[in-house]
Amino acid sequence: MRFVSIVTFSRNGEHPHESPETAQRMEKLVKTLHAQGVLVDTGGRDNAMMELSVTRKSGRNIVTDGPFAESKEAVGGYAVLEVKDRDQAIAVTNRFLDTLGADATCYLHEVFPAPEL
Repeated sequence: MRFVSIVTFSRNGEHPHESPETAQRMEKLVKTLHAQGVLVDTGGRDNAMMELSVTRKSGRNIVTDGPFAESKEAVGGYAVLEVKDRDQAIAVTNRFLDTLGADATCYLHEVFPAPEL
């Protein structure tokens, strides 16, 4: 099974990767999970990075630049997981959150791989 995990945190809070210690712990976890074949891809972002939305409405695509004031959460990063079942996806996500050590939420979305390109 494949899942995409999106980690969010309060837009007004501290970004989880701000401390060098947290970054080192996360790097170690990422290397371990990648070597185990569980972590397919991952990446992070911070509040200084570009955000925008592209919306299809009435036959037109509309681009809106962020940040979006109505949003109470900011995306902190993502991970693509290849796991045997839902329980393993939750266990891996718990490891990510424990490593971050900050208040955050991960949203897990089961996805299917695209056909070979």
